[in-house]
Amino acid sequence: MTGKFLTLTALILLLTACDETVPVNAPLQLNGPTGTHFEADEAQCRSMARQVGQGYIQQSAALGGVGGALVGATESRDKAAVGALLGAVTGAAIADAQVKQAQRDYLVDCMQQAGHPVVG
Repeated sequence: MTGKFLTLTALILLLTACDETVPVNAPLQLNGPTGTHFEADEAQCRSMARQVGQGYIQQSAALGGVGGALVGATESRDKAAVGALLGAVTGAAIADAQVKQAQRDYLVDCMQQAGHPVVG
């Protein structure tokens, strides 16, 4: 069971590493000229976007750790500890990718709502 769990964990981590999520700090793509207050709106939107998902990564890591421990506990105490660690790492990696995407989406939406020609 642990061999399958380790393989699944490695696969999830590889897929997460290949994620093409654009970070919230990356430059915005525009389909027109910037308007007035662009810089101020951008600073405000980026600040608010960074707050999206606060605590979500830690929560997902904890849930993944519990799940991994339960899977490992079916075999031995040592495997439960390894399962908890791998589950926590996997949960955190998946949550990190989800949070980054949510932050970027929030930033783009915020800028569009402020009337700026942002496309990504």
